[in-house]
Amino acid sequence: MNYIYHGVPSPMIGTKLVPLNKMPRYMSEIHSLHLSKYKGREEILNRKVPLLDCLWNDVVQFVPFNPRKIFELQVELKLISKVPDYKFFKINLDVVDPKKTIVFFKNRPGEESIIVKWIDDIDFEQIQEIPQATINYFKSMIGAGEPPLNYQFVPHIVHKGTVEISNSKIITL
Repeated sequence: MNYIYHGVPSPMIGTKLVPLNKMPRYMSEIHSLHLSKYKGREEILNRKVPLLDCLWNDVVQFVPFNPRKIFELQVELKLISKVPDYKFFKINLDVVDPKKTIVFFKNRPGEESIIVKWIDDIDFEQIQEIPQATINYFKSMIGAGEPPLNYQFVPHIVHKGTVEISNSKIITL
């Protein structure tokens, strides 16, 4: 069985992960909180998502492996002192519609390095480890005096629309 992972929003309202553009008015505080993650990178939200014919605001993003691996590597490289106690949904991949789900690959800066494939067109087992590009990026951040982007160059599972999480397990890193 394959799983995808998404951070548990705080507060979590309801049983669905909702794209920013689909959040109802009563969730405006949560919308602002999640929008703040893009501070300095706001232009990303207005980019078109290849294959899905929508904007980044219209999708929910996931990582294809347990994110603990990312933070353990950062501890090993002394970028952080300990693995944070973040909570993530561990979601069965079968929950997402493959006709609305892509894998977004990027292994270096720049739009020309982007490869996008439908989820059904990839071997999920091949994206279960931290990519070498991410490892190299983390190493380049040693001594930089700023925190790294945690998921830089990690394949992103990108789903257009909401995702039901009521049957998903919550894990703590």
